[in-house]
Amino acid sequence: MVFIDNNSPLMKEIVSLKDKYKVEAVNAIVKDNTIIPGVNGREINKRKSLIKMEENGSFNENLLIYDIINPVVSINNNIDKIIIKGNPLKRGVSLILEKNEELEDYLSDNNIKYDILAKLDTNLDDKTREYINSESLIEKYSDLNALLNKKKINNKICFLNYSNLNYCQKNKYYLVTYSLNSFDKYSLISNIDSGDIILINSYTSIDTLKLVLSEIKKMDLDILYLSDLIKE
Repeated sequence: MVFIDNNSPLMKEIVSLKDKYKVEAVNAIVKDNTIIPGVNGREINKRKSLIKMEENGSFNENLLIYDIINPVVSINNNIDKIIIKGNPLKRGVSLILEKNEELEDYLSDNNIKYDILAKLDTNLDDKTREYINSESLIEKYSDLNALLNKKKINNKICFLNYSNLNYCQKNKYYLVTYSLNSFDKYSLISNIDSGDIILINSYTSIDTLKLVLSEIKKMDLDILYLSDLIKE
């Protein structure tokens, strides 16, 4: 069967494309106790692609099936390191909000993705955002974690200074910190770059948020949920 597969016209066409569509994985960057995630690569799964095309009855590049190539150096084998930003190759940033209803409403109304630093009294039913457990007391952190698990929206991200570090380390959650802060809006706006994790403080004005969004758009960066930004 292997011999027949390898000599079929479909397989020969698939093999001819294996180098064209192969993407090498990019290793994470580790420095001291910090890490910037890598990026997964991919390669054609020749056997699965052949089966798919045989079912279709013809060769079609859109039916190629890929296997993921994981980085050798990854956030998953450096779970004790602190993620300081996403990989710049993704051309994206993430917005992390402290509670501010005006800013939350503006982002939701404009279909802009953001993460909210959630508490037990946070409305967890808003599907336009992602939730990060930010309770500091272990009892409250555990209770909110249970709610996030029940709703299947627990991304297992520990945002440092806003979460229970001991709990996160014990449960092998991703440890993440911000790279930019809206405390100084001029410094923030002039330093936005691909991969940045941007903390929007609760006292940030709507005008400052609009300036941040305008700069992100000007740089042609996507706004991603934090879990997507740090995912390899």
